[in-house]
This record gives sequence, structure tokens and C-alpha cells, in this order.
Amino acid sequence: MAERSNNARLLLTQIKEQVSRLNALEWEGFSKQKIDEDLAEEIAENRENTDEILEGLEQLKQGKYQADLERILALHTVYQQKMAAVFSLIEAGQVEQASEAEADEIDEIYDDLYAEIMALEKVYIEQHQRTRFLVNLGTTLSLVFSASAISLVFHEFSKKLWQKNLALESAFTELKNTQEHLVQQEKMAALGQLIAGVAHEINNPLGAIQAAASNTNHALKEAIAGLPKLHHRLTPEQQESFFELISKALTPPLSHQEQRSIKRELTAQLKSQGVDDPRYLADLLIDIGVRKDLEFLSPILKSEHQDWAICLAHNLASSFLNNQTILRAVERSSKIVFALKSYARFDQTGEQKQLQITDGIENVLEIYHNQIKRNIQLVRSYQQVPDIWGYPDELIQVWTNLIHNAIQAMESGGTLTISVIEKNGGLEVRIADTGSGIPQEVQTQMFDAFFTTKAAGEGSGLGLYISKKIIDKHRGSIEVESHPGNTEFRVWLPANKVSSKNTDPIENTTEELAHV
Repeated sequence: MAERSNNARLLLTQIKEQVSRLNALEWEGFSKQKIDEDLAEEIAENRENTDEILEGLEQLKQGKYQADLERILALHTVYQQKMAAVFSLIEAGQVEQASEAEADEIDEIYDDLYAEIMALEKVYIEQHQRTRFLVNLGTTLSLVFSASAISLVFHEFSKKLWQKNLALESAFTELKNTQEHLVQQEKMAALGQLIAGVAHEINNPLGAIQAAASNTNHALKEAIAGLPKLHHRLTPEQQESFFELISKALTPPLSHQEQRSIKRELTAQLKSQGVDDPRYLADLLIDIGVRKDLEFLSPILKSEHQDWAICLAHNLASSFLNNQTILRAVERSSKIVFALKSYARFDQTGEQKQLQITDGIENVLEIYHNQIKRNIQLVRSYQQVPDIWGYPDELIQVWTNLIHNAIQAMESGGTLTISVIEKNGGLEVRIADTGSGIPQEVQTQMFDAFFTTKAAGEGSGLGLYISKKIIDKHRGSIEVESHPGNTEFRVWLPANKVSSKNTDPIENTTEELAHV
């Protein structure tokens, strides 16, 4: 009876992890709206593992918790049917229909399935714990202290995230307050087209933080429950191997391609040592950070508690791994917030400042990151150049217009090359794309007010016009050279201060537009 209960508990733990991993892979394919060969192979492999575990649960249906097990199996069947329908649409090229599928219903079924597994697993754990000795008081106090320390760390992360959200609100507020200026109106128009991509870029790290925090919470609960049994189940030699396994979490993470290659080798090694479920354990070991050498793990693999020990090590290592994920996500959010804040700021003093020309360019590239990453190769060629005098917020509008036009010219992908060099007592910025090019007859009019070749509603015809006025204000120059497959804008700016008399682009633009 005890062995049957223990088997059920282990199977429920495995199906919980497997269902979660399979759900993540399936939603990765759903979000990409494309199933590549590697992802299809990994999904099929995980489904095979899931079916094997479910077969084990089928054999345990007779008993006290038969109804609970039947509910889990039924929910899993419904969930797989729903996901299969979505993937059928994607494979058939019906992407739009797949996007309109009942995602909320699928999520609800998955949540119910996960909750049922968790509830039944909890029942088996409690039943199993009633047969064990009371937890050592010293170990309990140590775990409480560890949990408190981790709670403090999460509190700090939450505080930083809250501060970043406040900074983001401030950036948007500043952007809204500058709408009355013509340069800022153009900037707002560009940002309006980008807002979906920016929101996506912000939502990604926030989602990563939420998922990592949730995973850590689950892992810690299971680790706290399992640590008191460590000394009873593992010998000193096995404990030494156990702690060396946990230390593997400190190694740099692998790419998905590297993980797939190593997983095959680990699975083969585990299978050769007679492990019952080599694929499942290989997944856990790769998550922890184990590479190809399993010699140090031999004492644990020879133990009757090998699955329990590796699962416990995985839960403990997950706390560190998830913290690293949170740190990377917070850093990514910081970059986006800083770029938005710099992009939205408008200096009301009208005074020139010393600036590093590449800072403004990088802020614009950060804002356009979502568009560039899809199918455009970005090449930077920056020389070490000195600071120059200028108007940073207005120059950002120039880089925005030129980079935005380059991206639009490469709808099917291409290469965006940005170079910065010293030239003739100043700096020259070159922005080149491999798009369709600008016809010769258009090049003579492209800097005129309200001239545009874009469809109605896609452009005001003021972008390049205002850019030229800003460059004129800096006593610089802007030139273009274009033919099919290559268009290059060259902006030259002097390094020294220039007189601001009669160089306000807004005032000059207003006067000129009055005569148009």
C-alpha cells in the first residue's frame, strides 16, 4: 500500500512537471504561429513522455482516489484535443483562424488540469508524510530563515519593478505634455505606430518575472517539504554528490540547440545505468546545469531514492535559476524604460548641450527593437568619437525619421547599417538600408514640406522636412544617395557650438508652412 501511494505521488509530480513543460512548448508554437522542425520534435517527445506517465496513472485508478485520477485523465484528453485543433489550423496555414481560437478556454482547461494534479499530489504527499518522523527542529528553523531571506529578495525585486513602472508612467506623461510642438507631434506619430511593439517588449520581461516568481514559489514549497528527509535517505557520499549537483546551477545557461544535443547524450548515459525514466531525469539535470559528465552523480544514481534526490536538487537550483531570469528581465525593462524616457523628453531651455551622438541613436534603436528583430540585420560601425554640442532631443527626431524610413523600405527584410565617423571637424552619421531605393525624381522633392510617397494616413510628409530643418539649425548638412538595393543618408554635424539666432526649426517651419 505504501509503495503504491509513493508511486502515485511520484507519477503525479512527474505529470505536473511534464504538463507544464509541454504547455510552454505548445504555447511557444502558438505564439510563433509556426511549428519548426526542432519545436515539433521536442513537442512530440514531450507528448510521448506525458503519455507514458499517464499510462502509469491508468494502472492506479482502482482505489480511494479513482474519481480524482479519472478527472485528471479526462481534463488532459480535452486539453490535448483543443491544442490539436489549434495546431491543425497553424499547420494548414490558417493563421488568422488559429489566432481567433478560444485561448482563454484552453488556458482555463489547463489551469483546471494543473489544479487537479496539484490537489491530488498534495493529498498523496500528506498521506506519505503521516508515515514519517517529525521534522528535526534545527532543520525547520534553518528552512524558515531561508524562506524569510528569499522573501526579502523578492520584496526588493517587487520594489524595483514598481519603481520602473513609475518611471515608465513618467516617461509617457512627459511625452504627452510635448504634443503642442511640431517636432514632438512627429515624434508622437512615430511612437503611435510603435506602441504595440513597445508594449510587447515591456510585457515580455514582466511575464518572465511573473513566471519565475511562480516557479520559485512552487519549487520552494516542495524543497521545504523534502529537505528534512535528506539525512535519512542519502548517505554522506550521496549527500556530497547531491550538493555538487546543486552547484551546477552556477554554470552559464545553454541555448535550446545545445540543450537538445546534450539531452540525447544524457538520456543515453542514464539509460545505460538502468535508470527507469532517463528522459525525465535528463530534462531535470539539464535544467539544473549538468553538461555531459555524470560520473560525480554515480552515488545518487545507485540510490533507491535517485528520482526523489534529483527532483529535490532541481527544486533548490530553480530558486537561483529563476532569480537570474528575474535579474535579466529587470535589466531589459530598465533599458526599455530609459529609452522611452530619453525619447519622450523635450528640453524647454533651448540651450545646446554636450552629447555623445551614439546615445541618441541607440535610444531610437531600442524603441524600434521589436521591428528590427523580426527580419532585419542590424550592423553598427561606430568609431570612438568625441562629444559634440547640439540639441539632443531634436537630433533624436532626426534618427527616428531616418531609421523608421529605412525599416519601412525593407518590408521583406534586409540589412540596416549605421556608421559614425569623424569628418571635417565634426561627425558624420550614415544610415544605410538594402531596400528598394528612392527613385531619382523623388530625391529632388523628398525634403519638401508635405511631400510623401506613402499611402494616405501613413505619413504626414513632414518627417524629412523637419529633419533637414533640425540639421540646418545645427549648421550641418544632410545628403542622400540611392539606387535599388542600397539607400544611404549622410548627416554631418559640427563639433562646436553654433549661434542659435534664427535657427529654431519650429519657428522657421511655421513661417514657411504659412506660405505653402
